[in-house]
Amino acid sequence: MRIVDGARLLRTSFDLVRHDRGLLWFPVASTCCFLLTAAFWLYEGTWLYSVHGPWVLFVPLVLVGMYSVTFVGIFFSVALAGAANGVLDGRGASFGEGVDVAWSRLGSIAGWAAYALSVSLALSLVQRLNRWAGTAAQIAWSFATFFVVPLIAFEGLAAGDARRRSFELAKLNWRAESGGLGALHAAMFVPALVFFVAYKALAGGEVHSPAAQGLLGLALAASLVVGIVAQVVRQVFAVWLYRTATS
Repeated sequence: MRIVDGARLLRTSFDLVRHDRGLLWFPVASTCCFLLTAAFWLYEGTWLYSVHGPWVLFVPLVLVGMYSVTFVGIFFSVALAGAANGVLDGRGASFGEGVDVAWSRLGSIAGWAAYALSVSLALSLVQRLNRWAGTAAQIAWSFATFFVVPLIAFEGLAAGDARRRSFELAKLNWRAESGGLGALHAAMFVPALVFFVAYKALAGGEVHSPAAQGLLGLALAASLVVGIVAQVVRQVFAVWLYRTATS
């Protein structure tokens, strides 16, 4: 497939999400579970601090907390992939069907959550040492692991096998993947710019009018909603490209 084919496939993915909005329940559920999980570990950390617990206990607490929220994110990504596959087969988006797919892949999800968190921490360290090298490594990692979630959802591969297979698929389909992701990033440029400007204006205390603050708050909320929709479109695109590449 060519770059332009990837861009067209992304547009079709957007049309599918717009037509079947039931897919948007997955990021809603993921966000709720993420907030509950994060709140639990923040509470545990606050309690440990209040009883003057030794600092060495904070390290495993933070790591377990980070792993938990990573697991939640991947679980619902796999669930979304399962539901998107049903939509592509001509069925409506089923939240239960998607969750059933993810539930049947708990072992692979747990393994990939640990793998992804370890790599994320390593890449963060690289970025601290060299910003440009770290950013390039993060982009390359995201590109190469683009197919991991569909592979876990549909083939039940373990974390290492899914990573290796995703590398192979990304190498074979780099044009279509680049075209689709490039189109998505281009479409997100304006919402991201609006979010940045609104956040800077509110955080910097430069806006004093209640009406203006409310307007900027609405702009922030709208940008976040657009970002959530974009993540759903990205996952649907990954599923569709996976099906095309493996058919």
